[in-house]
Amino acid sequence: MKTPVLSQLFLWQGLSPADIARCLAALSPPGEFEKGAVVYSAQKFPRAFAVVLEGKVLVQTHSGASVRTLGPGEVFGVTALFGGERYASEITVLSRARLQFIEEALLRQWMAEFPEVSMNYIRFLHQRIGFLNEKIRTFTESSVQKRVLGFLESHAPPGGEIRIPGGMAALARELNIGRTSLYRALEALEEKNKIYKKGQKWYREER
Repeated sequence: MKTPVLSQLFLWQGLSPADIARCLAALSPPGEFEKGAVVYSAQKFPRAFAVVLEGKVLVQTHSGASVRTLGPGEVFGVTALFGGERYASEITVLSRARLQFIEEALLRQWMAEFPEVSMNYIRFLHQRIGFLNEKIRTFTESSVQKRVLGFLESHAPPGGEIRIPGGMAALARELNIGRTSLYRALEALEEKNKIYKKGQKWYREER
């Protein structure tokens, strides 16, 4: 018996109830996994993506850093299909889980029969790429802010004027960042009350 979670899968948008039922009927039985089981790893992963029906799984980097936890209705492994030779994460079961695998071969059949499935798959990948790009942007901006703040703190005491030899262009070269990134970092640090501007001069906030 297919669960309500599967009937709401992102692939079905635009399909008729009858076509959705046909697709669901073609699925293999869900897999059941105990806590601690490794479902996907760098060297071993099925040519399928998975939908979490019950339980929770942990997404980790291969170095062991936790990325996020997935629960019922969420999916993983989508980017492993169509030519990937190495899976980018490790998936470990956190609590007894039931997982529905959707094999690449079956997905290919659906794509050939239902153009909507292809568009939904592409749309999902586009959203995932946007999410990852936002993560990268946030990490990069945070890193730039830390570098800029570290430099400014080394050039002024708390509450003092920040003297930048050579001006902003020289500072950008010193930190190996673009001037646009530098000004964006300064604005962010000002919003966080780390520094403030008076006229054309920058000052460290008193602590």
